[in-house]
Amino acid sequence: MNDPLRNSKDPLLKTGPGRQMELFRQCSNAAHGFTTEDVIAVGLVLVVNALRQTCATRQIAEMRYDEMVARYKGILNNHYDALGRKRGVFAYDQNITLRRHG
Repeated sequence: MNDPLRNSKDPLLKTGPGRQMELFRQCSNAAHGFTTEDVIAVGLVLVVNALRQTCATRQIAEMRYDEMVARYKGILNNHYDALGRKRGVFAYDQNITLRRHG
């Protein structure tokens, strides 16, 4: 983050993992009731706007965009198995124990 062309006072640069999760939670709540396409479009517009605000040149913005797409494509691929099928969100090795009351 020592890029002289970036504004060091930009609040986006101070976003860490905990803050990212909080922002994700708030965005998820705000997106409730909207279509998948709406959510994707808004997410991409937010990315473009954040890059536009923090990158002084198109070349830097495109480089950061390409890096992000590659990183998040890897995360997306982790949600699918070797055959391309969606993986379950929860592990199938969970144990449920019932208790008797009384």
